[in-house]
Amino acid sequence: MLSQSLLFLLVLVGSLLTSLTGLGGGTLILAGLLLIYPPELALPLHSFTQFSANGLRTLLFFRSVRWTVVAAYASLMLPAAWAGALIFDLLNPSVLKILVGVFILASIIPWKFKPYGEPKFKTFALIGALSGFLGVFVGAIGPAVVPFFNRLKLPRDGILSTKSAGQMALQLSKIIAFGGGAGVNFMALKESIALLILGTLVGVGLSIPIGRKISDDRFNKVMNVLLVMISLKVIVEGIRELVSA
Repeated sequence: MLSQSLLFLLVLVGSLLTSLTGLGGGTLILAGLLLIYPPELALPLHSFTQFSANGLRTLLFFRSVRWTVVAAYASLMLPAAWAGALIFDLLNPSVLKILVGVFILASIIPWKFKPYGEPKFKTFALIGALSGFLGVFVGAIGPAVVPFFNRLKLPRDGILSTKSAGQMALQLSKIIAFGGGAGVNFMALKESIALLILGTLVGVGLSIPIGRKISDDRFNKVMNVLLVMISLKVIVEGIRELVSA
């Protein structure tokens, strides 16, 4: 019961952070899930939190979405995610845990990469395919694709809503791929999935009246410290499991 309450609180706070600041709340949720579930369950479950959060944001700002970009981004996503899911079970869970931990650490680094000009549709199709394949193994792929969406010649609401719609499509592709290609039994996880979705939607809903009352910089620092601590713990656990195997 305690673990379920902590899980609900974790997802709620992560969704609230993402909605308030645009920061990596999804990465925080994934890191927290890895403390409760093995990576072969944490990664599929994480997709449900991100699908529901991005789905709600897309619904709220539906008119601002540039759907042609979303269509291009999603065009190759499902077959790429399915290909990743087919080999998902071949990876040692300990290696997968280390891989996700390293990726979380990498997502904290303030990379200076910025694509030049507004990306073409074929560029979005390519990064969509890469996101679908890699997202199966590392979960939180959002930080890697943000620079491309940020270069769209749209107002802020348009960029955020288009990004949310794109990530919604990504998470749906991963859920389908995990269920079909990797054979994850989501029915056996239905109670955890319902709790995750509820926590996510409550977090997004709370962000609307709360607004941006706390500085992004403070949120960023606190969350980065948490992510470093959790990801290092996950990496060390993965290494210990490999050594003791």
